[in-house]
Amino acid sequence: MANNDERDYLRLPSFFKRFSEDTSMDELRLPPEFVAVHGQELPFDCRLVMARGRQWPVHLLRIASGCHFHVGWAQFRIHNRIVHEDLLTFTLVDVGVFQVKRYKGAVDDEVSDNSYTEDVDTSDEYEPSETEADSSDDDDYASDAGVLEDDGCPTFTVTLSRANISRTLEIPYAFWQRHIRMAALFDPVYFNVDGETWLVNLAHSATKIWVKRGWRHFKEANRLAVGHRCHFKLIDRNEIIFYVWFDRA
Repeated sequence: MANNDERDYLRLPSFFKRFSEDTSMDELRLPPEFVAVHGQELPFDCRLVMARGRQWPVHLLRIASGCHFHVGWAQFRIHNRIVHEDLLTFTLVDVGVFQVKRYKGAVDDEVSDNSYTEDVDTSDEYEPSETEADSSDDDDYASDAGVLEDDGCPTFTVTLSRANISRTLEIPYAFWQRHIRMAALFDPVYFNVDGETWLVNLAHSATKIWVKRGWRHFKEANRLAVGHRCHFKLIDRNEIIFYVWFDRA
């Protein structure tokens, strides 16, 4: 079961960015959804803090296209050897202070085997029936309104059933409709657990959304079992990235 410190950290305002050499060499644009909720509180002088406590000052530039980490960003990127397709998490731990975690994309040899891999053994033919019980707590994210108000990131919860373990995971259709553009159903989705990232692909019908590929790797790598509660916090609506943490019975 997650301890209190972990829960508190996961509830802090945060966002994800996938680094691109095409757009982010000299500055990094903050997600508009994050800025809409927290932008007014961000000062001009910010700090980026890595895991070992090393800090880099950056200036927050507000222009027509949005908020950007500008002066100081290139130095931070170079010193930490951030390269194309690296994924970065930014957690606002204090006024203007972001804890940054970095994990590498699949092009890097250091990435673990379960990152950015498709679950080729998952059946492409499986589709939940309209009458099949849905193990996801479809209204659970509504009761997590406090989380949404705190950091702008909606959350849903799934209590794993035998069907989840033997077959696949369903994502609440109402959650997706409310918080994510429907066209993104055709895009890859990322699940992040403690700095490890899994890519999953979705399938959908008129009333259901489920993981078509990638669930088996994710389930086995995180040792999930019947009765475990999985919390999915949507921290990037453009890239479709979820922070995931677990309550284990």
